[in-house]
Amino acid sequence: MTPSRRPARILQKVKPPARPARLVKAMPPASPPPAQGKRRGLAKRLALALLALALVPLIMFRVAALWRETKWATDLAPSTGQFVETGHGRLFLQDAGPRDRTPIVLIHGTAAWSEFWRGTIDHLVARGHRVVALDLPPFGFSDRAGPGGYTRETQAKRIVGALSALGIDKAILVGHSFGAGATVESVMRHPERVVGLVLVAAALGLPDDGTPPAAASRALTTFLAAPVVPGMLVSATATNPLLTRQLLGTMIARKEAATPELAAILQRPMTRRDTTRDFVAWATAFVTPDLAALSMSPQAYSGVRTPAQIIWGTEDTLTPLAQGERLARLIPGAALTALPRVGHIPQIEDPAAFRTALDSALAKLPVTQKR
Repeated sequence: MTPSRRPARILQKVKPPARPARLVKAMPPASPPPAQGKRRGLAKRLALALLALALVPLIMFRVAALWRETKWATDLAPSTGQFVETGHGRLFLQDAGPRDRTPIVLIHGTAAWSEFWRGTIDHLVARGHRVVALDLPPFGFSDRAGPGGYTRETQAKRIVGALSALGIDKAILVGHSFGAGATVESVMRHPERVVGLVLVAAALGLPDDGTPPAAASRALTTFLAAPVVPGMLVSATATNPLLTRQLLGTMIARKEAATPELAAILQRPMTRRDTTRDFVAWATAFVTPDLAALSMSPQAYSGVRTPAQIIWGTEDTLTPLAQGERLARLIPGAALTALPRVGHIPQIEDPAAFRTALDSALAKLPVTQKR
């Protein structure tokens, strides 16, 4: 008999039961070694100490400014000038020369005032011109403004208001640097009052063609809006009499022109009450693009019909000569005179060359003849 076979058994591999997961107890972060912790604490204390050391001189400059800036404008202003009401505050000005000539109105740049034109004033008066030199706020002795009071339109109203206060119907405007913005704005908004225009190293901040004005840096505007630090920095620099000559020297090519006498002229209004505070307020407006100003639009210059002349230094690093060349192309009929080896303030760097250029510019404006 054939032995019977048992059916094959199918064996399945059985997985062993899963072991329960081991719970790992979280370990607290390791503490730095005692020596390392001490070093970190020492570094923090050292950083705070250095910050305090940096703030001490700034605080001292601010305190010195508060102690120094105590005088009233009426007590400081020279007797050669007068205050006139413009409808936008009182303006201090100096008015000299015969009254039967079309007035030449001189408008200064940043941190200057009417007396900074003294050499030019005396030269023009000696040539038989009537000269009116203005203090454009917040500089000089004119009334200073609050927020929103330093737009180009408002400054133009002050210029035209001063002319009206003096009984002047028409004038020739000469604007330098920062003052050129208000000067051009006056021409564009009140062309019937301006019969001639001379721009000297004009700081107009014009954007490139087809490009809107660049917005102010948020960091800068936030900084200027801070309650204390901007005043400390301004008192350590712009209103610090120890730095007046050095700051003037940064604007010019001929450093020897930054004389003690010119520095003293710039320093005189800086003892007015709240000068540092008011400079901060002006700086906040200055760094913010004045979008409402007609003079901020390059296209608007093609509509200027006032005869215009332009004077520029070839070594100007603040407003390079290329800006003057562009301006001469924008204003119909404008002519540019470039002064060699001269920087941003031609009237003090090379007075003889500047006066010759100014005389030539004025000679092209027949309205300077007797009325």
